[in-house]
Amino acid sequence: MKLNIYAIGNHQMIKIEEDLNIISDLEELYYLVEGYIEQGKNKIAVSFPNASYIYSGAIAVLLKCVKKIKENEGELCIIESNFDIKNIFNVLQLNRLISIYESDEALLRASAG
Repeated sequence: MKLNIYAIGNHQMIKIEEDLNIISDLEELYYLVEGYIEQGKNKIAVSFPNASYIYSGAIAVLLKCVKKIKENEGELCIIESNFDIKNIFNVLQLNRLISIYESDEALLRASAG
């Protein structure tokens, strides 16, 4: 999995930059999240800039990440500007568990306020 990792304010950003249009498996993401939690980093943002669809297996991993992060009093959020991906999250009501932001800047504004 091709990743771009950097900090956004208090959040550790994990940008999944696969050339694939479809995200089907994020198991590697879960292990990365576990590693960050062990380092004391419990605020994590995830982005899928090249994806146009996300399968149920990947959503299951995201939910597993949410559970692990919340057990450690943290937060997982999604940075997503793609309407189709946001719509999937909204239809499944994942937006009740995971905050979804349009951009890195929107996350920074929300964290500051």
